[in-house]
Amino acid sequence: MERLPLTCQNGERGELTVCPQGARTELRASMPDPGDGLYRAFLLGERGELALGVLAPEGGRLELCRRVYSRDTAALGPLLRGEARRSFRFQDAPPAPQPESGCWHETHCPAQLFQSRFLQNRLRPVGRAWWRREGALLALALPLEEGRPFPLEALFCLGRVRQVEGTRCVVYAFREEEPVL
Repeated sequence: MERLPLTCQNGERGELTVCPQGARTELRASMPDPGDGLYRAFLLGERGELALGVLAPEGGRLELCRRVYSRDTAALGPLLRGEARRSFRFQDAPPAPQPESGCWHETHCPAQLFQSRFLQNRLRPVGRAWWRREGALLALALPLEEGRPFPLEALFCLGRVRQVEGTRCVVYAFREEEPVL
């Protein structure tokens, strides 16, 4: 196991561990949550960088765990550090538009709206939902029901709680099947 510094905004803020496991390598990044936006993690080497994904909030920290092909980390050459880059500041978020009644289309199988296996698998158990197009975006509203799991929990930080067709929902936006704020 190799421990590397995780830098953010020109300072060391956390740690990135690299654990080779044969054909795969497990990467874990962790740093205190500054609370000011959405951060993406990268692994930097002498010959390039590898995007690891969005750091998720977990108990006052931002965390990430990924398994990548060892050949991808080897292609970077000697590893230098991890880097967390803010890709979205919360204060830059435009006010969320309130949906108008009648703009939404009801579906009983929201998984059919996507080709991504990740989204299909997580949406398959969802019954009723609503969707609409907003330019290049697909808005998806999933009912938020007390005593039931949070809808599409893996993306919880990208959802907005809104009333849709008289039902309390979590609304997610997707551009080409990528979740966006």
